[in-house]
Amino acid sequence: MKRLPAAVRDVPGAGGVRESNAASVLGAIRVDGPLSRAAIARHTGLSMPTVSRQVAALIELGLLREVADQSGVRAVGRPTVPVDLNDDVIAACGVHLGVSTTTYGLTNLRGRLLGSERMATPAGGPEEVLSRIAAEVRGFLRHWPERRIIGVGFAIGGQIDAERGLLDHERLGWRKVPARAVLEGVTGLPVYLDGHVPAMAAAELLFGAAGRAESSLYFYAREMVGVAVAVHGRLHRGPGQSGSIAHLPVGGDVPCSCGRTGCLEATVAELAVVERAVKAGVIAEPDIGLLRAAAEAGDPTADEILAERARALGTAAGILRDVVNPELVVLGGQAITDAPGYLGELLRTFADTTALPGTDLVEVTRFGPDVQAMAACTGLLTQLYDHPLSVLGA
Repeated sequence: MKRLPAAVRDVPGAGGVRESNAASVLGAIRVDGPLSRAAIARHTGLSMPTVSRQVAALIELGLLREVADQSGVRAVGRPTVPVDLNDDVIAACGVHLGVSTTTYGLTNLRGRLLGSERMATPAGGPEEVLSRIAAEVRGFLRHWPERRIIGVGFAIGGQIDAERGLLDHERLGWRKVPARAVLEGVTGLPVYLDGHVPAMAAAELLFGAAGRAESSLYFYAREMVGVAVAVHGRLHRGPGQSGSIAHLPVGGDVPCSCGRTGCLEATVAELAVVERAVKAGVIAEPDIGLLRAAAEAGDPTADEILAERARALGTAAGILRDVVNPELVVLGGQAITDAPGYLGELLRTFADTTALPGTDLVEVTRFGPDVQAMAACTGLLTQLYDHPLSVLGA
């Protein structure tokens, strides 16, 4: 079994000139393909001999294929044969481990989700939990025997030590868990660890709106909250991979475990929201679907609980926009995508909070409820597009 090299995990541009050229060719085709070899040379600035060598290597690896010319233009001389992504062969698996729900899926090279499953996050010690999830994933992948699966991206809302394959998760009580070793041992595939919010931001860079922006801020909320910042197509990563906005003050009187009130995560996290609804007598059990149904049926308390959540999200997004000043803000996570009726409240509060001019820079992720599965897969695909030769062992 091949493990992703440490250099590939941690050093942008690892692999030298040949790797860089292969990534340039692959990237041009991903964005604008199918392309002729001459068009690839124009897009990348590489020489024709270099392009021809890289295209041949990428075809051999199963990443590219020659396709019929669809332009309808007949040129004089030797006909050109365009090349495009070979999205029928290679696939990437991804696992997102949440506090209550674990999602896993498989995508092709274009980020199209081929299939996904959800399961309740198992109870037990960390290695037992990871082994059970990995066994489920191994069975899931048997549905695609024709695919060359390059590995498993594993995304979690904790702190990641990518070099040593360890993770911490405060909410689960995990500390220095050897996640990569456990997952690789059960699945037999190389594993790439990432924080779940950076992985979601990477999905936006590769396949979503953030790919066209010079700078972007990705804001996530569901059971946990998080933010990731990208500049010139690269995510900012600090020690442990991801910063924390859990205790960002957003006003209000909701108590937090830290001893203060009005912290972001305590105000908007799904479990906290439904527990407030149970306490208020709106619903009998802590279920976000029941709370939304009550609001839709006209319960004013249910409506106000969800509106308060939207206002807290808008306040946080506005504060973060002022700190980072990105070209684009992308909102993701089921706290946003599963509550479209409260998006207006969120955006109004965002506009009232931000001190910078212009408020039309906010978009909601196009991935909707599939964002967790897509994100986990995309972390691995990002490595593939950046370092195709190293990831595939060429």
